[in-house]
Amino acid sequence: MNSSKSFFAVGFTALCFFTYSYAIKCYSCESQSSCNSPRKVECNYQLANDTRSYLNIHHTEVNPNTTSPDMECLRENIKSNHGEYFYKGCIYTNIKACQLPLREIHSPNSTHHECDMCNFGDFCNPAGRTSFNIFVLVDTIIMGVIARYIWN
Repeated sequence: MNSSKSFFAVGFTALCFFTYSYAIKCYSCESQSSCNSPRKVECNYQLANDTRSYLNIHHTEVNPNTTSPDMECLRENIKSNHGEYFYKGCIYTNIKACQLPLREIHSPNSTHHECDMCNFGDFCNPAGRTSFNIFVLVDTIIMGVIARYIWN
């Protein structure tokens, strides 16, 4: 009976160390050359703020105070007489980046604009996912074995 109690205690403790993460991983790059092999980053507030700053350079109607607990991935390519801009990063879900108007520097008659926001699909990971730390599992098993010998 004691071994089943120990097994239950170890199993319950191990389940406590599963974490539910709201972070999403996105590709991140800021130029055509870096977008050829973008970094894969886990979104955080700093990265979303950086994207909001980028958007403010190329778009109007960007609210500099907008935040959200949820984030998505953004991919934007702008080709205009002013230059070519390639960007991938994290963005707050309540900033509708692909609907923001471009600034006048990108003349509408000669601008090619591609924009996508996502939190699923080929280059997007689900926003909510379960993760587990293997070191915590090993420590929990060791604690269970020690507890079993102490209780017997």
